[in-house]
Amino acid sequence: MNYKKATVVTTSAFSDIVSLLLMDAGSEGTSIVDAQDVREVLQDKRFWDYYDDALLTNDHNVYVSGYFPESFQPDNFLSELENLRSVGGDVGSLECTWTTLASSDWENEWKKYYKPIALDKVTIVPKWLSAKNAGIEVLLDPGMAFGTGNHETTSMCIRLLQRYDWTDKTVFDVGCGSGILGITAVKLGAKTCLMSDIDDNAVVASRENAALNGVSKQITVENRNLLDGTCGQADCIVANITADILLQLYQAIGKSVKSGGVVIISGLIHARADEVRDVYAATMRLEHALREGEWQAFAFRVL
Repeated sequence: MNYKKATVVTTSAFSDIVSLLLMDAGSEGTSIVDAQDVREVLQDKRFWDYYDDALLTNDHNVYVSGYFPESFQPDNFLSELENLRSVGGDVGSLECTWTTLASSDWENEWKKYYKPIALDKVTIVPKWLSAKNAGIEVLLDPGMAFGTGNHETTSMCIRLLQRYDWTDKTVFDVGCGSGILGITAVKLGAKTCLMSDIDDNAVVASRENAALNGVSKQITVENRNLLDGTCGQADCIVANITADILLQLYQAIGKSVKSGGVVIISGLIHARADEVRDVYAATMRLEHALREGEWQAFAFRVL
């Protein structure tokens, strides 16, 4: 089955309205590409330690796309689109272009880029594949959440988790993304794992991946701040986030881990790694340090 992809050129102010028009016309989903959103996110240092200036495009157009069956007749939609001009305000050009996509181009093509990833005793396996001699197998459907095992920051956390015995231990996964780290901890013997993320997509993905691995009873996933002092203390906290947030959370992380427990942190580019390591090492004992590509990760023992 083929699909028609409609892409409308508009502005930030009208992107949601155009998206609604596409959905009302029968689109099976919409996507919005807004360079201004990219600029705002990349320039917010709470979430990014560095970025490529090439991402800060000077294109101020917004591109809203919808997907329709090949038989879709666009006349009514195009009329509704043209009526936007009478609303007033800067609606952009409202130019609409059409392309034809095979179903595999947008449903399955992305899957070919995921392969089983062997990380010492653990193998991360996309749910639509199988792996021989996988050892401890963690099934994963990445969905829209970060954390597939492909990225160095994630793989280092998984390697560090394997250096400890988690039998009957409790783990907090802060910023859980796809849930891969908390699920791995449980597969390595942890009794329970409490995971959190502020992204709704991550919460959904983590719950689905926990069910996929048969560990839902041992895992709780919440959209909240785990380190607000209401969740007690864990034997381990694993946090794969950015340097600035790890610095902000330093005291809260220390208070949320039992004496003698373990803190695993990742998401640190080389330029920021020493700064974060030294802050944590002031009250914790550094036990392991890993480097992969442009990234570093550390495991500390809470004193």
